[in-house]
Amino acid sequence: MKKITALLMIAAFLLVTFATCGLAAAKKVAISLPPANNAWQARLLDSVNEEAANYPEYEWTVKNAVDDNDQINQLNIFKNDDYDLIMILPGNGTLLTPICEEIFNSGTPTIILDRPIESDKYTALVAGDNYGGGVNAARYLSGLLGGKGDIAVLRSYVGIPIDIQRYEGFVDTITAEFPDMKIIVEGDGEFNREAGLAAMTNILPGYPKIDAVYSQDDETALGALVAIENERRTDIKFITGFGGTRGAYEKFQAGDPVYKASMSYFPTMGADGVRACAAFLRGETLPKDTIIPSVVVTSENVGEYMVHSY
Repeated sequence: MKKITALLMIAAFLLVTFATCGLAAAKKVAISLPPANNAWQARLLDSVNEEAANYPEYEWTVKNAVDDNDQINQLNIFKNDDYDLIMILPGNGTLLTPICEEIFNSGTPTIILDRPIESDKYTALVAGDNYGGGVNAARYLSGLLGGKGDIAVLRSYVGIPIDIQRYEGFVDTITAEFPDMKIIVEGDGEFNREAGLAAMTNILPGYPKIDAVYSQDDETALGALVAIENERRTDIKFITGFGGTRGAYEKFQAGDPVYKASMSYFPTMGADGVRACAAFLRGETLPKDTIIPSVVVTSENVGEYMVHSY
């Protein structure tokens, strides 16, 4: 009887041990995203969820914030919830830098997606080539304008890291390579059509001659194009965008005479981020920075990239 009791106790102990080990093996990943309030962010969310479903061995928590403050609060909760890895797409890389640093300093591995922060305190960055996109835009517009012209720039939340990269890539290139191209006015088109429309509407009355517009976002460019058309401004010969929205690509397909190109990288980078998370959890060493090149999409090659648009 004693032997049977002892065997039962051993069996019970082993069952509890195995169960505990099984639970411990389920690694937890939190993913914090900004509001899905434009087509790019909405498609990125889909990309994240679709790819995460391919890794059922991990427990995924994916949340979109309502605004920057909500994302900061969200990340404070994640920081205290014992996650094995946190991936963050910071809506505002400047405002979110402190909380991202806190998470990294607490010992939690941290992957930054798409928009950089103002710090190197992260495990890995997976992002598009924003600076290179600005370089591409400067060279593309120079080709259209013969190397000279007056340029309006529509920025994207002036001062945040992604805005600075897209802006500096453009400015550095025209300064070094095309000194007869001049930025005469700037506005903030954020990342949406309404802001692009408002910014361009405000700019036009004060500047009777603008040769081209460098917009740092496709949604912004589409809004700006409406303002240009509303005012029947024929002096503005070209506008370029950034990102890869379907509305822009449809303009290229239709041969729009003004909207000529998008410096594109795609929201499928959400899946790239998830794959990086899975690789890290498998014990692989990630590069500090993985930069996805931007592509100049025009009417000539838009057919190749329409499948990636959003």
